[in-house]
Amino acid sequence: MAKKDTSKTNVTARAALKAMQSICRFCGQKPEVVRVLTPAGRALMVRKCCVSAGIAA
Repeated sequence: MAKKDTSKTNVTARAALKAMQSICRFCGQKPEVVRVLTPAGRALMVRKCCVSAGIAA
């Protein structure tokens, strides 16, 4: 079921919801996630948006 405050015909509310979801919760930029392999062979998901903002090491 759809949320009460948004409807399929309310384009403004749908656009605001989509814009709110496409912001990184840590740095506030557009999320950009990449998969990086460690020297041990493990795969890690790294947020490039946070690295470029200087938040993550």
